[in-house]
Amino acid sequence: MGAQPTEQPIDRSDDLDGYLEQVRLRRAELGESMGALEGVLKESVADLAHWQERLRAALLEVHHDLVTHIEVTERPGGLYDSLREEAARLAGTLRRLQGEHPGLLAATDDLLARVAEGTEFAAGELTAVTAQVKDLLRRLGHHRQRGADLSFE
Repeated sequence: MGAQPTEQPIDRSDDLDGYLEQVRLRRAELGESMGALEGVLKESVADLAHWQERLRAALLEVHHDLVTHIEVTERPGGLYDSLREEAARLAGTLRRLQGEHPGLLAATDDLLARVAEGTEFAAGELTAVTAQVKDLLRRLGHHRQRGADLSFE
């Protein structure tokens, strides 16, 4: 949706440990926003317009955190570049992780378009939207797990 993170960019030049700690914090933020999105799915939809607004707010937060994650990992000199330099054997895994970013961002953008402010979807659309959100959460969860696994390699 074009939202830009408001945080200052991470300066990797300070020290690697500090940089990695900031990467972990950003990863945790994404996990928290995913948890909030999952929480919305558990809420009552008796007031569909209110539920849709809560869903939109949670999706905006996930989108923001995903954009930040992509910037931190993909920017020149970022995490992925550093890992490619230090452990060439991880290049394939890094390519796969990086290759997932456009699809995750597109799925988030698509959901945001479906629940855009001022638009209402019919109760019949609720099942499809909920399934789409669950699929996004599943994909984000797998992506985060593969990223965590990478840190142990």
